[in-house]
Formats: sequence, C-alpha cells, structure tokens
Amino acid sequence: MIDGKSRQGLSYMPVNPKQISMIRSGAIGDFVLTLPAVNALRAAYPRSCLRLIGSPSILRLACVENVVDINSAAVAGLYNPVGPVPDRTRALFSDVDLLIAYAVDPDRSLQSRLAEIVRGRAIVYDPRPTGGVHVVEHLLTPLRRMGIPTPDPNPRIRLDVDELAHAGEILAKHCLSTPLVAVHPGSGGREKCWPLTSYFKLAQRLVNHRAGVLAVCGPVERDVVDELPAHLPRLVPPDLRTLAALLRGADLFIGNDSGPGHIAAAVGTPTLTLFGPTDAETWAPRHPLARILKAPGGHLPALSVEAVLNAALELLPQLPSPSRDSFGPRKDST
Repeated sequence: MIDGKSRQGLSYMPVNPKQISMIRSGAIGDFVLTLPAVNALRAAYPRSCLRLIGSPSILRLACVENVVDINSAAVAGLYNPVGPVPDRTRALFSDVDLLIAYAVDPDRSLQSRLAEIVRGRAIVYDPRPTGGVHVVEHLLTPLRRMGIPTPDPNPRIRLDVDELAHAGEILAKHCLSTPLVAVHPGSGGREKCWPLTSYFKLAQRLVNHRAGVLAVCGPVERDVVDELPAHLPRLVPPDLRTLAALLRGADLFIGNDSGPGHIAAAVGTPTLTLFGPTDAETWAPRHPLARILKAPGGHLPALSVEAVLNAALELLPQLPSPSRDSFGPRKDST
C-alpha cells in the first residue's frame, strides 16, 4: 500500500497515521452530516488519535475526547495571511499525519499554510455540494479518494446508558401519552420555518389522536419558546447531547430543515422534515425512517396542516380514533 502519495490522479489510504485531525465549522446540521466521515476515520484507524476542530458544543455530539475550539488563538493562526505561522499554531498541527479541512479556500491560502506546518498529508475540501449530490456523499468524497472504507453513509450519534436514563427521567415528569411526538418549530432562518400557528394546530390534531406532543427548542430559541401556547409542554435542553437523548425517547420528530432534525435521525428516531426553499435532495436527514415534505413552491406557509398530519400518522404506530381531548397529560396515559 502506498502511504498517501498520488499516482495518475489517484490517492491512496495513509498507512497507520498516529494523529488525525479534522477541521469542520458550521451549524449543527452541517456537523451531524459530517459524522459518517468522522465514524469512517475512527473505524479505519481505531488506534489513531482523532482530533476535531470546530465548535466544541457541536463537536461533542461525536464523543471525541480531543476537541479544539476553532476560535482559539492557535487555530486562528491558520487564517492570518500576513506574517509567519505562529509557534502555537505550528505546535498544534506539527504532529498531524492526516488532516482533512472542510473549508472554503478560494485562494488556496489555507492549503498552503497547512502544507507548510503539517508533517503528513493535508487536504482542504470545499464542504459545499454541487449538482444535486447529497451532502453526506459529498463530504465522504475525500475519504473515498484515499481508499478509506465508508461502509455506513448514515450519521449516527452514540449515547450512553446514563444519558438515556436521564432523558427518560425528564420525559417521565411530563406524563405524556404515547406514542410521543417531538416537534421543533425553530430554525436558523425564518424562511425555513413552518408557521408557529400551523405547529399549534398540528399539535392539537395529534393530541386528538391520543398522541403525546412535546415542543423542543434550543437555548438560543427563547423567542420561539415565548410564542408557544402555555399549555403545550416544552423542553429547552441545556446541551446538544441532552437534546439527542430526549429525541431518542420520542416515537416521531417533526420539524423544519434544521439541526435537531438531523440529530433525531442520527439517534434513530423517525423524522418528518418540512422543507421550504432549501434543496431536500441535498440536505434531507439521512436515515431509513427519515421522510420529507416539500412545501408548494418552496413556500412553507402554503403547506397545510392536513398534509403534515397525514404524513405524521403514516410514520406513527397504530393510533386509536381521534378524541376531543385538549392539551396536557392524559389521565389514562401509561
């Protein structure tokens, strides 16, 4: 096997790299969709030290101990086009045998700096997919070019027993009916959000079908929390791993094109994602039980409650006939 060199445009799998680093910034969903690449590296090189560089609160979804903040001074030295590379930046990258940086680098300045300080192989790869290719397949491309096996193209988040038990205790306090539907009405942009009033009507319809409904919101979505009806149960998890464990306890997730939907799919929960202007073929959650609904003309307010309800009922276990129950715990719930 050839150790990372190139022949006739083909790359070859590095041999026994001791230190592997990956640079990946971006939003929650961006990183979750990078997990197949992270997990492929771990599987191919189980004895290597894997370091992730990005937003620590997001990177911890991968259960990797060696995490570096992309905003740290050591990493910032990579992006300063003037002057020599700082010593602390050299120290961070000098022992790296294989580095993959998912980054936009139009003038190749990042590639040049990494080539100067990384002792092994450094690859800068534009994370933006083109031509209708799903982003997971796009992000796996540099690994495949090196011959690194990528047997599982689905993002997976591993949760431990304690995390699941803690989430179970939180959910039990709400005494919700089952099956349990978690809805996430937030997103990174308003144009990607189905109207809150539509989520409220959907929740009412699901409760009438004797399902439990719980709204989940991120710490930065307080404005969404404030707009939710007081009698709709809601949770604001303190961190993303707690959110992942809570979503693992749901029977169905319904939400906009946003990070929590990708987290739900990555923990194995059936998902229904509502797409407006963004490209579902490129950005849909990856899981056998992940479904999407496209809004007419890409305009989410045009997506009817009835259409979302029907799609949700197809994904839920058999439900009894609708009742006239209002929001809140059912006295006969188990």
